[in-house]
Amino acid sequence: MPTSKQVKAIFAPLERGEGAAFFQNVVDDVDWTLKGTFCEVSGHYHSKAEFNAGIKALSATWAGPLKLAVENVICDGRQAAVELRAVDMVCKNGLPFSNEYTWICEFNEENKIVKVRAYMDTDLVTRCIRENQ
Repeated sequence: MPTSKQVKAIFAPLERGEGAAFFQNVVDDVDWTLKGTFCEVSGHYHSKAEFNAGIKALSATWAGPLKLAVENVICDGRQAAVELRAVDMVCKNGLPFSNEYTWICEFNEENKIVKVRAYMDTDLVTRCIRENQ
């Protein structure tokens, strides 16, 4: 069962824009759901590769690597709710990407992330994709 301190350490690479380092803490066959009804990147992904391919329409809009600051962590057994905020993010067209997220994460015995339910501002995501194609 990860502690709040351990969860913050797992997410620390995202604060520096080091997505690859963060994903070392995620199992290859992660079960990842991006909530949203009409957003292009919303959906249910069954692996890291599928997730990364699925969000390509969004990640291609950013002028630099995604940086996410941890705002809050609430742990309960093998699960943690992690509130995140995009920091110093701009789309290629200059649109500020000030998205906020809540990820409900489930961890295995090695404290690797095995499941995520992610909530975000899907209107902002849709606008970023539409304006930066």
